Order: sequence, then structure tokens, then C-alpha cells
Amino acid sequence: MSTAETISDEWTARCLARADHRALGYLSLAIGTALLVVALWMALDSKWVLILFPLCVELAVPGLRHFIDRPKVKRLVRDHTWHAVNARFVPGRARIGRQAFLEIAGSDRSYLRVSEMPERVRDHVRTTGRLWMAGPDDGGRTAVITERHLYLILGRIVIR
Repeated sequence: MSTAETISDEWTARCLARADHRALGYLSLAIGTALLVVALWMALDSKWVLILFPLCVELAVPGLRHFIDRPKVKRLVRDHTWHAVNARFVPGRARIGRQAFLEIAGSDRSYLRVSEMPERVRDHVRTTGRLWMAGPDDGGRTAVITERHLYLILGRIVIR
């Protein structure tokens, strides 16, 4: 388990910059794929190629979600202090689509729901049993960060 007592502003800024970079990567990949689909459509003169457009949307979703949630994350980080919480993945609900559900120690009726959690971050949480939160606000939103991996995302506290 890490011995960090708090999350520094520098680490938070690095994690946010990495999240921005990752989101731009998703959006660039989606735009590139859309351009490829249009080029194939024009070259092959077949409307069947257009069934690949949902793939472009699927690739763009993580990037769009980040840029929509970014102001909320920055507000949570500004208004709340980071506090460490012990967490474990909920058996049977550890991964549902793009979402992961974590049970926070000391919480009897709620889970922390996060989306787009990479496997390396999942492994870190499984190993240490700890992550950091800023919040939650009145809507149940909380910023979630780890002390070892450049990962910062908006999570939500949900009732079981």
C-alpha cells in the first residue's frame, strides 16, 4: 500500500493533462475512422460501408465524455480535498460494459461507479485496495484518482 498522505496539485494537473491527451487520441481515432469510411464509401460506391459509422461514434464516446465532464472534475478538485478510501470491486458487477462498480469501505448502501477504467488501474486498485476521491457533490459526482497511475476521471456514487 502506498504511503502517500495526500495527492499533490502537481499530480492532479499531470493526471488531468494525461486524461486530455487520451481523450484527444480517442477523438482523433474516431475522426480518422470516419474519414476512412467516407473514402471507402466513395471508392466502392456502396452504401454498405456506411454501417461502419456507429464504430466511429463508439470510438468518439470516451473522448467526448471526458471533455463534457472536465469542468465538473475541475470544480470538484477545486472545491473538495482529496481523501483516500478503501475500495474493492463488487463481485459480479466489476465490469458491466464500460463501467466498473466499486464498494467503498464503510458505505452500506452505495457503490462508486466509474467508466473507462483501464486494466492497469483496475489491477492497482485490486492490489492496494485504495483510491482517492474529491467529493462527492450534491449530485453524487466525485473525482477519482490513483496515486501510481496517471488516471483521473469523474465517478458517481449510486445507490444499490
